[in-house]
Amino acid sequence: MTEDAISLRHRLNAPEADLVALATEARAVFAAAGNAVHASWLDLELAGYRPAIEGRPVHEVLGVPAGDRLVAHVTSYRAQRGELTVPANGARPPFSHFFVESLADLVAAANRVKKGAPVLLDFGPTVVVDGSPVAFPPDVFDRLLLGFRAVLHLELGNLTA
Repeated sequence: MTEDAISLRHRLNAPEADLVALATEARAVFAAAGNAVHASWLDLELAGYRPAIEGRPVHEVLGVPAGDRLVAHVTSYRAQRGELTVPANGARPPFSHFFVESLADLVAAANRVKKGAPVLLDFGPTVVVDGSPVAFPPDVFDRLLLGFRAVLHLELGNLTA
């Protein structure tokens, strides 16, 4: 088990690493170690957080206490800041969005997005003021994936300590 975690950590460092395959492998490593919380976290990453997250705090979805380190880590990469593209009251207020898509969908989005242009997402009239699209930095999906990679690397390190 420890050797598997060490091997995964090394392979996570490769830029061309298949994150979905590594997450699937890591899920099995955590399950074999009896770490149900981290196995469940990776189930969410692989399948996506919808509908589990809708109307629930992240810590409940992850099955951990509110102050748990995993909550802070997941939120740090899944919640990304954008801004409304249509000013509200003359200003473009920031908008924080928790990306619920599966890891495979995020990888596909990162591969599709052209660098240099903001990523515009329309959440509809019930989510933001007047249905204004939200602009995210062009590297939003890359940052999500890098954050996931970093947290997985850290959590696998806890198995080897």
